[in-house]
Amino acid sequence: MDSAVFWRKARRAALLVVMAVVGLTFLYPLVYTLITSTKSNQEIFTNPFGMPQVWSLASYVKAWTDMNLQRYFLNSVVLTVGAMAFHLLFGTMAAYAIARFDQRLIKAVGGYLALGMMIPIQAILIPIVRMAVSWGASNQLWFLLCVYIAGGLPSTVFIVSAYLRTFPGELEEAAIVDGCGPWRFFWWILVPVSRPIIVTMGIISFISTWNELMVAMVLISDNNLKTLPLGLLNFTGAYSTDYAGLCAAVIITIIPTLVLYLAFQESVEKGLSEGAVKG
Repeated sequence: MDSAVFWRKARRAALLVVMAVVGLTFLYPLVYTLITSTKSNQEIFTNPFGMPQVWSLASYVKAWTDMNLQRYFLNSVVLTVGAMAFHLLFGTMAAYAIARFDQRLIKAVGGYLALGMMIPIQAILIPIVRMAVSWGASNQLWFLLCVYIAGGLPSTVFIVSAYLRTFPGELEEAAIVDGCGPWRFFWWILVPVSRPIIVTMGIISFISTWNELMVAMVLISDNNLKTLPLGLLNFTGAYSTDYAGLCAAVIITIIPTLVLYLAFQESVEKGLSEGAVKG
């Protein structure tokens, strides 16, 4: 065997081994959490790394019904879907205006929105709380939704506008010659062509809103208005922790994210690869 061929195969084999180790490293916590959720709390302490003696879904039933997880799930769905819809609708429309129209006011608005990406949520948390108190919006999901929309909109506008700038202006000019105005061009041509980046930003918006904890912890104290990440804290107490129920709740929490990503995996990978090439 030629030495060059041998070293090429050796490097490929080493790369596969490294990738397998990295993959197992990231997959192990998920598998461990899934197995632990089928054990009892007593078995978790007596046999923490072994397989359960009796596979049971009692922790899932308890978490879903007794721990009010179904209510937290519904609250998170409402907030996440609402924030994602606003991010994609208004973010894409604003990105189109910033990317395609060369007007000073529009460019100034784009720069103002870009500043929102530079401000961490910790820096404005106190003003947000004071605003909620002065407006009587504490323990109000609509106010929490507004905070999520305002927090995710700048990144959506910035990334989508950068993506739209790569489209040739001749495409829009040809559409205008054929009688297609800016509004029809946006909905009939630009949105379908930009589907990969729109889907990618939608999933990013979903994950960031679905997993958000800090703002919800500060603004929501009513048990019936808590989100899923906030509801997970109910499984831990001052003197005890329901580890089996907590693991079951964690698995329930991550299922929508996994399903969404697997459903749109090809669009996400296409959007990321095209963004990297065009950028």
